[in-house]
Amino acid sequence: MTVTYNFKTKSMTAEPKKQIIPFLADYTPHSRFAEAYRTLRTNIQFSVMDKKFRTLLVTSAGAGEGKTSTVANLAYTMAQTGKKILMLDADMRRPTLSKIISTSETPGVTGLLANFFGTMPDQGSLEKMGVGDLARLAALQKKTGRLLLKSAKDSLEVFFVNGKMADIYWRTRPESKALFNVLSLENVISAEQVELAQNRQQDTGQRMEYIAANMGFTNDEALTGALNIYIIEALQVFFNMRAGIFEFNELPESHLELDIAALVDLEQLARQANSGREVLPYLEEKIKEAVICISDNLYLLASGPIPPNPSEILGSSRMEFLLQYLQNMFDVIIIDSPPILPASDALLISPQADGVLLVVKAGLLNRDLVQKAVEQLQLAQANILGVALNDVDISKSGDSSYYHKYYSGYYGEQASGQ
Repeated sequence: MTVTYNFKTKSMTAEPKKQIIPFLADYTPHSRFAEAYRTLRTNIQFSVMDKKFRTLLVTSAGAGEGKTSTVANLAYTMAQTGKKILMLDADMRRPTLSKIISTSETPGVTGLLANFFGTMPDQGSLEKMGVGDLARLAALQKKTGRLLLKSAKDSLEVFFVNGKMADIYWRTRPESKALFNVLSLENVISAEQVELAQNRQQDTGQRMEYIAANMGFTNDEALTGALNIYIIEALQVFFNMRAGIFEFNELPESHLELDIAALVDLEQLARQANSGREVLPYLEEKIKEAVICISDNLYLLASGPIPPNPSEILGSSRMEFLLQYLQNMFDVIIIDSPPILPASDALLISPQADGVLLVVKAGLLNRDLVQKAVEQLQLAQANILGVALNDVDISKSGDSSYYHKYYSGYYGEQASGQ
């Protein structure tokens, strides 16, 4: 049984216009076809009761088993409950879901990961590219270098090593918040030591925290406590910058005179300073522009241009970040992935999904091949929710007459009572 999809597409930011979905156009709501997907939806809900469930990966052992039609109809059925559902086409070898929907104006998954997640501007305005975007792009691209930020009030330098924040320097820090003043007020160092450090700074131009560590004025515990406060203050200024300009320069790791991360946990301090949801105005805008609104509560993120290396893309940290961010935008994400036996793509992405549904077309593959697909999913530590048996010939089943009588009678009584 073939279903033809001809959805009209529009930006996610546009007001959704009701579309005629083939799920309803070709079958009545009381048909066995429609009821089968409602039953599948219910069974999935029962399988994940009291558990976090945001992403469902749909795959199959081989090609032509109906996983794409299962994704489309299951997603529509879930959207009928009022949940915001995203279909994500992760089949980057034969993106059927993307081809049946016009996607000419969207970069898709590969466009997002390569063009927007894969480029770091050398300079620009903080009104267009937020500090969260810059830090995230540096992490995704494993950059090593210096990020300089300037506003009307503040100036900061942030250093990254292989994508991780390694150091931060608040160049316009008020004198009252200077490290040696803090250490002196806390009676950690003496006034004489402060004077010696200041003289050395004038001679060498070194930063005070480096001088404190190198001259051995204080023990590591006392210095670490003061540095925690010192760095958190700088991080708070960094994350709160909303206007100004930035400049990024790639530099060798040897440019860093002292890695502050050796004295404090900079990543933890950054999370503490930015305890709210990550603010990514640039990346969020690009993700929203790539998502297509299909109908009320139903959306699609197409695969995009076919890449030469699908496995590397699906197993990348960029793909992991994209899935995590999409979970903040949608109630459920249903992923259409390639079949397992011809390619390893589905196995790479399956650990990131909360559950995996294996679609098996009746009579297509033998049991051994299906079992092999299940074993590979288990080796990938995927959470297999179950198997959906597709394209079953009810007329050849001994229970077909009862099945037809039961559903016809049930819906007949229900219709007459309304």
